[in-house]
Amino acid sequence: MRIGVLSDVHANLPALRAALEALSRRGVDQLLVAGDLVGYGTQPNECVTTLAEVGARCVLGNHDLFVLDRLPPTRFPELARRSAQLHRSWLSAEVRSFLESLPMALSVGAVHMAHGSLDSPEEYVVSEHRAFELLARLTDVAPGADTLVLGHTHQQWLVEVSGGTVPRRSTVVAATAPRLINPGSVGQSRQRERRPRARSAVFDDATGVVEFLQVDYDVAASRQGLRDHGLPDRCMHAPPRLRDTVVRRVRGAAHRVEQLLPSRGTGPA
Repeated sequence: MRIGVLSDVHANLPALRAALEALSRRGVDQLLVAGDLVGYGTQPNECVTTLAEVGARCVLGNHDLFVLDRLPPTRFPELARRSAQLHRSWLSAEVRSFLESLPMALSVGAVHMAHGSLDSPEEYVVSEHRAFELLARLTDVAPGADTLVLGHTHQQWLVEVSGGTVPRRSTVVAATAPRLINPGSVGQSRQRERRPRARSAVFDDATGVVEFLQVDYDVAASRQGLRDHGLPDRCMHAPPRLRDTVVRRVRGAAHRVEQLLPSRGTGPA
């Protein structure tokens, strides 16, 4: 089965339409969406309705939960809180009901999908060490699963438990299971690129082939929608700031050092 994998749509309808068109041209048999259908953008009703109409199987992301008042605002930046407030007032009864019906995780064949991780929709899985921990637990959580799909980071990523990160090209092979696939973000690029693109992936569960897609969309239409509602371009394009890059690198270096240190037993309580 050829599976179209999306995540982090973030109410960006032009981006979603472009991603779905690209997946349709590749003849996918099933659509999976790893959460964050809403949040940031200006067309939450249209995006959710579109995904429902094409039969996409979806899970809840942290922004979906926040808009539904099922997560506290503690970890959400001011921009996310502003857009969530708008979305709460915009959601139709039908769309709200659809979102409320979504699970936190689901399995389709040998694929198990969640938003952030197996443990939390708010966890960013960015290290191989953490990916290996989750893959080691995958069959306990979802018997028969050999592929874990996550979103949340907005970064395309493929990890094999036997070989680690697979160098990302347009088409890669992850023939060895278990594996982790992150398709990147449809509606809010966090890449350093002049023009934001909509990201998704196609996974062939018979061959292990993963095709990462990055397609252009009507950025002007998305930008105009944001401006009409007083929202900034960062709702659709949030490239990493220098400070964020430095913090991630320091944390990554600290984690690598910690892994090299001998484990210390705990003393008496």
